[in-house]
Amino acid sequence: MRGRIRLTAVGDIWLQTAGGRHPFEEVGRLVRDKDILFGNLETALSETGERAEKHHVIATSPDAARYLADAGFDILSVANNHAGDLGAEGFQNTLDALTSRGILPVGDRREPAVIERNGVSVGFIGYATGRSPRGVSINRLVEEDVVRDVASLAGECDHIAVSLHWGVEMASYPSPAQIDLARRLVDAGATLILGHHAHTIQAIERYHGGLIAYSLGMFQFDPRWPHNVSEEAIMLSVDLCAGGVVGEHRATPLVVGGDFVPRPAEDERILSLVDDISRPVADGTLTWSRWFEEVAPAYMRMNLESYRYRVRRNGILPLLEMGAWFCTPFCLRCCAGLVRRRFRREPVRRSGQSDGE
Repeated sequence: MRGRIRLTAVGDIWLQTAGGRHPFEEVGRLVRDKDILFGNLETALSETGERAEKHHVIATSPDAARYLADAGFDILSVANNHAGDLGAEGFQNTLDALTSRGILPVGDRREPAVIERNGVSVGFIGYATGRSPRGVSINRLVEEDVVRDVASLAGECDHIAVSLHWGVEMASYPSPAQIDLARRLVDAGATLILGHHAHTIQAIERYHGGLIAYSLGMFQFDPRWPHNVSEEAIMLSVDLCAGGVVGEHRATPLVVGGDFVPRPAEDERILSLVDDISRPVADGTLTWSRWFEEVAPAYMRMNLESYRYRVRRNGILPLLEMGAWFCTPFCLRCCAGLVRRRFRREPVRRSGQSDGE
């Protein structure tokens, strides 16, 4: 239909499967029902380059980009903490693998990637928290810069979609600061906020004519990596016209199996989960204290595992760094959250993790 398009967005993708299966073979029909398909490519597409000094390095063959083209991906975020896992050479190979198959990368430069379908244009910009390896040009998530970029782009295309790699891994809720930034971006002119990095589903919120998906979860990934995260995922679809969002968005529930291949879910439990975790965001009851109670178990466990790995690999220096980390305000607030969590009768609901973990 002229003047109306369907944008579909999914979360984290790493293009590896058990047994060499096509990573999208079970959802091919679903992902093709779109005009624009967006995802977060959380891997380097390279067989060469300088391996990053980190616990988890993700890379696969550039030839795996053919699966993305087969599925119909139009644009992929490369602004994340794994696109540069093989350094500058690996990052350039990733960009080349995408563009050679007609897929636009976003997040590797400040300029937007603009896609027009049926007379409706969408400008994509992408950012990630943290620093990039030397020679890897990923847009850093600096709040005022992002707000300024959105405001300057407003009016140059019908819609702005902002891809954000942010937050705390395995947290089912965005922080109050994330909520504030997402809403500021909508007020500045963004129509869509497409979040990832948490590896879990987070809240979806309609705000002032915009749609905010704080985390789309893992779309095609190993659900056991790195810490037995949730097998649950969603595919988000929204119809757009030149004047705004048309009707309600649709969240299609998915499950990711042990072969790392996503499949349509057979029950509505995942959609009920999305409703439950979206409610405290929309009604403003998600306080900082409550948020630290929720994120503390996963955050502390992941960082302690990372330091153990670095100590085994590099000796005593990381142990000293761990002591400094433990005294940071964020870490101390997590410790306080663990104490409160232990004595609170009704735990915050987590996706794919019991309160005792």
